[in-house]
Amino acid sequence: MSEKIYSNFRHYLLGYLIFISFLSFIILGSTFNLDTNNSVAEWIINYQGGFGRRGLAGELLLNLSILSKIHLKKIILFFIYFIISVYHIFLFNFLRKVKFNFYLILVVLSPLFVIFPISELEALGRKDILIPLFFIIFCMLYDKSDFVLLIFYLIALYSFLIFTHEVSVFYLPFFYLLIIFKIRKFNVLNILLLIIVSIYFLTILILFIKFNHSEFSIIKMCEILENKFDTKCGLGAYVLDRSLIDNIKELGGIKFIDIIRAVFIFFLGSIGLLILLFTTKKNIYSKNILLKSINFKYIFFFIFLCTLIPFFIAVDWGRWFNLSYTMCALIFIFCLKNKIIILNKESKLISLDFFEKKKIYLGIVLFIICFSWNPKAIYSDDIGSIPIYRSSAKVFKIIYNSIN
Repeated sequence: MSEKIYSNFRHYLLGYLIFISFLSFIILGSTFNLDTNNSVAEWIINYQGGFGRRGLAGELLLNLSILSKIHLKKIILFFIYFIISVYHIFLFNFLRKVKFNFYLILVVLSPLFVIFPISELEALGRKDILIPLFFIIFCMLYDKSDFVLLIFYLIALYSFLIFTHEVSVFYLPFFYLLIIFKIRKFNVLNILLLIIVSIYFLTILILFIKFNHSEFSIIKMCEILENKFDTKCGLGAYVLDRSLIDNIKELGGIKFIDIIRAVFIFFLGSIGLLILLFTTKKNIYSKNILLKSINFKYIFFFIFLCTLIPFFIAVDWGRWFNLSYTMCALIFIFCLKNKIIILNKESKLISLDFFEKKKIYLGIVLFIICFSWNPKAIYSDDIGSIPIYRSSAKVFKIIYNSIN
C-alpha cells in the first residue's frame, strides 16, 4: 500500500462515514415506528412516572414533542439522525489530521468501531453513541481549557450522560485521564477537585439505586405515553425495575465457548490497536507528573479494564465490545495527536516490508480483519459475516420496496 493511499485515506474515510450515515438513516427510517425497535424504546424513557434512571433525554424529547406538536417517535428519529450526523462529523474532524499508516487504518476500520451499529442493528440508534460523541467534544475542549475549566466541562457533559444512561459511568476514567494530563505538578487543590467531582457522580449513582423505578411508576409512565402521545413503551422501559443482581443472573448460562469467542473478537478486532500500543513510547519531553512516573501502557491497560465491567453485569456484549474498543481507540489517537506518546518507527512489529512488495496481500488482510465479520449483540450469539454487504442489501431492499 503506497504512501499516496495513506495520505489520501482521510478522503476515503469521509466517504466511508457518509456511506455508514446513509445506511443508518435508511434503516432507522424504516424501523423507528415498530414496537420492537429497542433503540427508540430507550429514548422514550422519561420522568412521567416519577424520577428514575435513564429518563433525562426522553423527558426533554417528550417536551419538545409537546412544543412542536410533532409525534414523539418522529422527534426521536430526527434526534437520532442529528446525533449520528454530529458524531460522524466530529469523528472525521478528530481523525482528519492523523498521519495514517496501515495499522491506524486497521484501527479506524475495525468491525468493533464505527461500522458496528449497522452490522448489528440491535445497536443502531442506541444511547451508547453519546459516550464517544461527548468524549470527542471533551477532547476538542482540552486544548482550550485549563484544569479547572475542564473539570466544569466534565460536570456539565457527564451529568447529562449519567442521567441519560447510567452505563456511561464505566467510561468516566477516559474523561478523567484527559483532566489528569493537564496536571503539570502535584497540587492538593487539583486532587481535591477530582475527589469532589467523584463524590458528585457517586451520589448520582446512589440516588438511582434509591429511587429505582417501581412496577407502578413504569405502568404510569407507559399509560401516559400511550394515552397522551400515542406511543407504546418498549423493552427498555419494562426492565427499569430490574436490579443489578437480576441482570447478572442472566449471565448464569455463559459457557466456555462464549468466553473463547469473546477473547477472539477482542483480539482480532483490536489487532491494529494492540500492535501500535506495543510499539509506542512516551514522549520524554512531557511535563505531566503522571506520564513521567508511569508507563503509558499501564495507564492504557487500567482504563481498558474499567470497560470490562459491563461484560459481568449485562448480556449485550456486542454493545460493550463497541464501546470498549471505541473509547480505547479514541484515547490512543488523542494521545498520538497530542504527542503524549510517539510511535517507535524502528520497531519490527510495524514493519510491512513483505506486504509493501505484495500490496494485494494488504488488501486481503484489511478485508479479513475489518469487513468479513462482526460481533453479534448477545454474548451467546455466533459471529456475523460480511456486514457491509448485508447492510447494503437490506437498504437496497427497503428502497426497492418503497419505490414499488
